[in-house]
Formats: sequence, structure tokens, C-alpha cells
Amino acid sequence: MTVSRTLAAALVAAGFSLGFASPAWADNLSGTYSLNLSGAPGGHTSWVATSTCPPAAGCVAHIISSSGWSGEAQLVGDHWTMTVSRPDGQSCPDGTRHSEVQTWSWDATTLAGQVSGVSTDPAACPQSAPDSFALTKL
Repeated sequence: MTVSRTLAAALVAAGFSLGFASPAWADNLSGTYSLNLSGAPGGHTSWVATSTCPPAAGCVAHIISSSGWSGEAQLVGDHWTMTVSRPDGQSCPDGTRHSEVQTWSWDATTLAGQVSGVSTDPAACPQSAPDSFALTKL
């Protein structure tokens, strides 16, 4: 009887841990991706990601963009998030570009997300709305 209760408790605990865990492949972002911004055809840039998930430290992915910037993304729950400062991140209606702090956030499973930016010089041009994007593994 004790063995049956112990076995049942172990199965219940295993079921709970599986129910709350992220899929194992969702924390491995390593690879090359095409970045597609919503409303614009084709890949705009590519990313090379190298992710590591040390025990008890959380998953981190180093992202290198073909646009010349890089950042560190962190996996929290089922979303990757990173913040990067880009001297040319904000595109203004008059064609000029200005510095911006961008926050990228995307679903670890679907690889769909949003990027938003905060201008470091708000007087330079109007703030733009967040853009949706999708990553496609190459």
C-alpha cells in the first residue's frame, strides 16, 4: 500500500512538472533566422542566435543582427525579451534616422512578437507605433 501511494505521488508530481515546463526545444534558440517585419514582404535582416541555459540561471541568447547590432535576450516563461540601444533605430517620415532604445519580445514557440522603441531624442521625429514581426529559422 505504501509503495502504491509513493508511486502515485511521484506520478502526480511528474505530471505537474511537465504541465508547467516550457517545451525543451523552446529554450534552444540557437540558429540563424530571417526577421520579417509585418506589412513588408521578405526578410529584412537575419539574426544569428546562440543560446545557453545554465542550471538555475535561466536561458540567455546572444543575438547578432545582420544590421550591425547585437543584444542579449532572456527567456522568461514562454517569451524571449531583449532591449538594445540603436543609434539608427528610429526611422522618421523625412527619411532621417535617430537613436532609439528598442525592446524586442517574442513567443518562444511561435517566434512571433513585437518590437517597440523609445526615442532618445523625442523632438527629432514622432514616436512610431510598435511593429509586429516573425522569425523564421533558416
